[in-house]
Amino acid sequence: MNRKIILLLLAAIFSIQFVNAQAGTWRQIGEAGALANTLYATACNGTLYTIEKSGKLYRINPATGTWSELSTENYANSTLLMGGGKNLFTIETDGSLYRTNPETGNWTMLGKKGDWANTLAGAAVYGYFYTIEKSGALYATNVNTGNWVQLGKPEFANTAMLFEASGNLYSIEKDGSLYQISQSDGSWKKIGPPGAWAKTIAGTTLNGKLYTVESSGALYVTDLATGTWQQIGKPEFGNTHFIMAAGQKLYTIEVSGSLYEININ
Repeated sequence: MNRKIILLLLAAIFSIQFVNAQAGTWRQIGEAGALANTLYATACNGTLYTIEKSGKLYRINPATGTWSELSTENYANSTLLMGGGKNLFTIETDGSLYRTNPETGNWTMLGKKGDWANTLAGAAVYGYFYTIEKSGALYATNVNTGNWVQLGKPEFANTAMLFEASGNLYSIEKDGSLYQISQSDGSWKKIGPPGAWAKTIAGTTLNGKLYTVESSGALYVTDLATGTWQQIGKPEFGNTHFIMAAGQKLYTIEVSGSLYEININ
C-alpha cells in the first residue's frame, strides 16, 4: 500500500473520530499559523475568505485549509469584509462600498463614493446590506443598485456586532444585550437577559442560532427565539480572533493564525 493511500485512510479515520467526538471539541485544519497575517475573515457559500496584510483576498478551502488568491485587486484599504448571499462586501478607508463576486473575482463599487465612511458594523440579509453609522443610524442598502434608506431612529450608536440569522437581523450592544431588529422600520426588541453577552469577543450564526466566544474562552450557543444559551465544550477558545460558519460547520482563526474546525453536534 503506497503512502498516499495510507494518508487518505488515516485522514478518513480521523474524520470519523471527529464526527463522533463530543460537542466543543476542535481540530486544526491545514498548516499551523498559515493565517497569521489575516486582517479580516468571513464565510460565503460554504467557503472561507480572508484579507491579508499584503492587501490580497484569499479563498480558503475549509476542509483542507489550502488557499488561493481570489482577485488581483488590492484590498489593502478595506476596513470591513462581510459575506452575504452570493457576494462579498468590503468598505474602504474612503467610505466606499464594494461588492466582490467570489466566483469571478469581479470587484464593483456600489452607490456613491464615500457614502459608508462612518460605518461601525454591517450584515447582509436577502439582497440588502445593513449598516450602522457612528451617529447611531441604521441603513439598508440594495446590493444590486447601491441605493440606501435609513430605518427607524438613530439609536444604534452603541451596537458592537451585527448578525444575520434565518433572514433576520440581530445586534449585540456594548452593554452586552442582544436585540432583534426589524428590517421594515428599524424597531428593535431585547432578547434574553440584559447584558448576558457583555464578554463576547467574536460571534457568528448557523442554522438560526448564535455562536459566541467569551473572553473567558467559553463557547456558547444561543437560541435566538428565546435568548436562552448554553456552553459548548471546555473554555479553551480564548485565543479566537475570528469565528465563522461555512456550510454546516464552525471555524475559528486563532491569534496565532491557525485554522480550526469546531464540532458543535
